[in-house]
Amino acid sequence: MKTQLVSLALVALPWVASCTGADSASPTVTKQEVAALAVPEEGAPASEYVAHPTTFRLFGTQGEGATAFATLADTSSWDTSNIRVGETIGRSLQLVSVSDAGIELLDTTTRERRMVRSGEDISVRVIEHEFDRAAVESSEHVFHTHARSLARIEARYGIGTSCETVSFAGQSPCKVGVVAKNSVAARLGLQPGDLLLGADGSPVTPSNLASQLHRLGEQQSQSLQLSMARGGVVIDRMYVAE
Repeated sequence: MKTQLVSLALVALPWVASCTGADSASPTVTKQEVAALAVPEEGAPASEYVAHPTTFRLFGTQGEGATAFATLADTSSWDTSNIRVGETIGRSLQLVSVSDAGIELLDTTTRERRMVRSGEDISVRVIEHEFDRAAVESSEHVFHTHARSLARIEARYGIGTSCETVSFAGQSPCKVGVVAKNSVAARLGLQPGDLLLGADGSPVTPSNLASQLHRLGEQQSQSLQLSMARGGVVIDRMYVAE
């Protein structure tokens, strides 16, 4: 069972919207729902969103106040996510409070608040944008990517970052600078300060970083192994095309 942190800025694992006020079996997302989303895709029409029903179980909660979080699992796959107060689950459901007994969720499309106790299941309506599955972490350091979505993201938002060569442990990695919101780099989980050591065994440089990331949006591309250091820890991240 894998555990992933859900980000308000990057919804890498878009999950939940309340059933109330919409047909839980309908894949259609209305203009009114899009207008009320907590995390809309900038300028995206309703046709780029899709909805489907699912069930989640609240495993438990930890912490207090703004640092509190809840652990939820998709009962169809038992994939889990730790959701912190103020973060969203999917595009419309916001975690507003956490207690020892359970959590309170706000559906921004209906303004309904729902209480869920630890150990209980909740049936909900998932709303996601087509870009939300562009790069999904399926296990530690392994991402499944969709070339068409990444190509569309690049066309709309760009690669979204650059890097500069620095010295690190006797090597010359490329240090990632600012990462633009919603860009290809952001969707791939890159962060400012990441040290890129190599891509498929070749050095990453300021002149080839964009082309290395662009490859993932090409239909013929199958995978990319990105060696990087973050917080002094060296990891090999694999992006696998689907």
